[in-house]
Amino acid sequence: MPFLNKLGYLIFVSVSFSLVGCTQQPFTSVDRNTYKTVAFKPEIKAPEHYVYHDTTGKVSRGMSVYGGLIGAALGAAIGAASEAPGFHRFDAAASKNPIDIRLLMRRHTEAALKISPMRLVSTDADTTFELQIHSYGVGPVNGRDLGAVIAARGTLLGCDGQLLWSKDEWATSNTATSLENLEQNPKLWPQMANEAAEALAKKLVLYSEPSKRSAAEPLM
Repeated sequence: MPFLNKLGYLIFVSVSFSLVGCTQQPFTSVDRNTYKTVAFKPEIKAPEHYVYHDTTGKVSRGMSVYGGLIGAALGAAIGAASEAPGFHRFDAAASKNPIDIRLLMRRHTEAALKISPMRLVSTDADTTFELQIHSYGVGPVNGRDLGAVIAARGTLLGCDGQLLWSKDEWATSNTATSLENLEQNPKLWPQMANEAAEALAKKLVLYSEPSKRSAAEPLM
């Protein structure tokens, strides 16, 4: 393994796992007697490229781990040095049906907020829900099969900008397939991304039990 490849991967792993294990409170823990309405902030931070991780343990470009703890320049260098051969095949298939990860996550998060204990409004809200996508892409979720994976942070702010709640979560698609099948059926990529986005929005907003922060292992 080239030095930059090994160094980058070790940084990626150490940063991710340094955040593992902390207990996180659910969205439902917010005081609903004080905060009754929520507005969704349309600006969503997200990496410009997806991550490709296969069973060889190689990770492609596009990493943005937990709020930018790995800088963009370093992330790009790591990715360029560690691209797996399958990345170019996946990239060719995915480019036939490109996705807008911000749009996907906004649609599903707003849908979850609409059925949450707080009322979703467009103006004069008690709180603002912000979303930051740490990373997204494909990784092994069912043995050697690839599935979509998205990791993100939801944050709730009061009218004065006070932090009321924050949670990091990741989710995978129900659908997983081989790279060969994905090449033959490129429409599977947006389907898998949509499934992962829906699952992640539910974990961020609708799950009512405390959870442990964990790393998005399929992208590690």
